[in-house]
Amino acid sequence: MRSLNKKKQSLRKELENTYLENTIEQKILDSAIVRLNNGQKEKDVLKEVKSQFRKLALNKKISQKGLSLYTELQRPKRDVDIALSSMTWFQ
Repeated sequence: MRSLNKKKQSLRKELENTYLENTIEQKILDSAIVRLNNGQKEKDVLKEVKSQFRKLALNKKISQKGLSLYTELQRPKRDVDIALSSMTWFQ
């Protein structure tokens, strides 16, 4: 699986290129792709995907590949996060 931070692809493209064997996990990704195609903001969709994967992880119903994706989604995006935090310094 490619790193979301290394490849600056859109979330939709990354999710389309990801296949998870666990049907519940794949349905989460498919639902996210549909919401992105319907115009929902990437940030909102990502937040929901993380939330759903977190529930699976807490209930120990997540596959190894799903856990790897969830871990990758949790990693901070330095270019975005630093820019957002620095904006608060000047307000």
